[in-house]
Amino acid sequence: MALSLANLRPRLLIADVVGLGKTLEIGLALAELIRRGRGERILVVTPQHVLEQFQHELWTRFSIPLIRLDWVGIQRIQREIPAGRNPFTHYKRVIVSADTLKNIGQYRHHLEKIHWDAVVIDESRNLINRGSQRNALAHVLVRNTDALLLAGATPHNGDGKSFAELISLLDPAAIADPNDYDAEERIFAELTERWIPAPDTSTDFGTTPLGLRRSPRTASSRTRS
Repeated sequence: MALSLANLRPRLLIADVVGLGKTLEIGLALAELIRRGRGERILVVTPQHVLEQFQHELWTRFSIPLIRLDWVGIQRIQREIPAGRNPFTHYKRVIVSADTLKNIGQYRHHLEKIHWDAVVIDESRNLINRGSQRNALAHVLVRNTDALLLAGATPHNGDGKSFAELISLLDPAAIADPNDYDAEERIFAELTERWIPAPDTSTDFGTTPLGLRRSPRTASSRTRS
């Protein structure tokens, strides 16, 4: 996939081993979207235990400020804004734990009515169980964002159906039958054709053409079990 001007709804799966710079890759992608005027409204969803570190890294390394929200913070915003207003419109760039948002029944009506320029969901392996709160949350968020970045150290847990569910968050049309597909060949061939535009020879914004090169850490290359 490429963060290209021709790609209006970029989708990335960043599958890095723990400690190999997953947050840096996310920061680079977000910084490029912001530079291109496509990262005004950003939502980052992470596990609670890495939320503060994630926020710190994106600020200190990329100067991307994120407001950290928890259940108490959301309730405070709701008390301060006019009745009926969406609390998630109060700040343009926020970071929230998955544990806070997973109660989709409580926040669904707000999340369904807001559109993001970019949504980042860390630890994407937690999204793959159909019927779970996190899976329901993911399906709401992916429908309401232009750019989607899913990250995780082990996106493929060895179960084909689980991986098919994860890929469907990136592209619902990628896998017709979760019970009958070849994740190593056909899926990535289809995703590559769909997501990676033809080579761009222009130099928009005064830079050399930017494309996300083929890498074992993206959804446009082979998955490593």
